Amino acid sequence: MSLRSQVSGRLAQLRAAGQLLCVPRPWPGPSAGATRTRSSACGSPGVPGRGQPRLAAPSGSWGLGGGGGGAERSAGVRTWAPLAMAAKVDLSTSTDWKEAKSFLKGLSDKQREEHYFCKDFIRLKKIPTWKETAKGVTTKVEEPKYKKDKQLNEKVSLFRGDITKLEVDAIVNAVDGCIHRAAGPLLTDECRTLQSCETGKAKITGGYRLPAKYVIHTVGPIAHGEPSASQAAELRSCYLSSLDLLLEHRLRSAAFPCISTGVFGYPSEAAAEVVLAALREWLEQHKDKVDRLIICVFLEKDESVYLQRLPHYFPADSPGPTGPRSQL
Repeated sequence: MSLRSQVSGRLAQLRAAGQLLCVPRPWPGPSAGATRTRSSACGSPGVPGRGQPRLAAPSGSWGLGGGGGGAERSAGVRTWAPLAMAAKVDLSTSTDWKEAKSFLKGLSDKQREEHYFCKDFIRLKKIPTWKETAKGVTTKVEEPKYKKDKQLNEKVSLFRGDITKLEVDAIVNAVDGCIHRAAGPLLTDECRTLQSCETGKAKITGGYRLPAKYVIHTVGPIAHGEPSASQAAELRSCYLSSLDLLLEHRLRSAAFPCISTGVFGYPSEAAAEVVLAALREWLEQHKDKVDRLIICVFLEKDESVYLQRLPHYFPADSPGPTGPRSQL
């Protein structure tokens, strides 16, 4: 008997025994009871030959019925055990923010990367801690406001750049159109369901196409001239309310913009005092609950303000003699 005849005969036996899986039906959408094939990690659902398995169980499940966990072998044929993977969602075209948000939650950090709006995103480990940055700061503080704490200095960073490119658990949004443009229209759709947000309070949404998993939205005070005590309290509340959401959702890293400065009129120097005091006091109580809090500035003048004020709130070791700074 030829090899071809032997194979054909074996296939006929397997079909008769119900052990050979059949070709899957086309992807029917998210309706209840629909047959599911492997999803996001393997390519477009229901399209054989594009990383999608060509086999599905005749019973409409993921594999042969009555089996245990893991891949099983029956008469030399490997079958897939049930997998909890959602259908592939294209975030650039999807109009359902709930579906997209659920899809993203089911992905690993590596799988989420293919959905980022940018390729030049910045990982958290690439952002220096204040402990590292302070080595190059020449500002000398004789009497800092707080005691030196090396552990806290590793929990804080000062970063100058684009907040939308930071791969962290959450970024804070204080009326920034750039964040909405980077995340895509699904963020706007979810924001519409939040209703209003009072000054000093915060609410949270998904991050969608951002490298950040979540966006925390807050409303800062508008200052005209010297900020009042109530405005300072509202600004402090923006940061503390955002940090409360961080704890509530068990997130471990967040980036904050300069809330209320710029067009909202809050002076940068006064804002920095409020921000640094709030972060320092919060970290003293919750330092084990987070990995990093990043102060993200965009303007050079704001960076200079924080470089001058950070040593007062997060004292570090005195820098040694330094030569000319590299321009690289």
